[in-house]
Amino acid sequence: MTARFLLSVAVVVGLCAVVLSFEGTATFYLPGWGACGNVSAEDEMVMAVSKTQYGEHQSPNKAPVCSQCTLVKDVDSGEQVKVKVVDRCEGCASSDILLSPAAFESLAPEDLGRTHVTWNYVEC
Repeated sequence: MTARFLLSVAVVVGLCAVVLSFEGTATFYLPGWGACGNVSAEDEMVMAVSKTQYGEHQSPNKAPVCSQCTLVKDVDSGEQVKVKVVDRCEGCASSDILLSPAAFESLAPEDLGRTHVTWNYVEC
């Protein structure tokens, strides 16, 4: 009976996992040398997060968000893209993001300039 109880607790704990989801505005930028210490190109699926998301670190290129993957979904079109965090956006509001041109165009036409998105961290 104890084994059954432990299994039930494990299942309940698994179902209660918290997934942090964010909602904000995405626009595009020209990546280059990012705060995470790597050079990225326009055709890569990369992003910059706000200073709030990035955090303050003694060595910014070792921030825990560096190289984390996110799934970004356009609220209007439903299109989604998986991107990697490579940079920090100094002027972004807490849940706003900057996407490389390639990543932005996977969600919306570049001439739109910005789009309403939800996003969350996922496994790479």
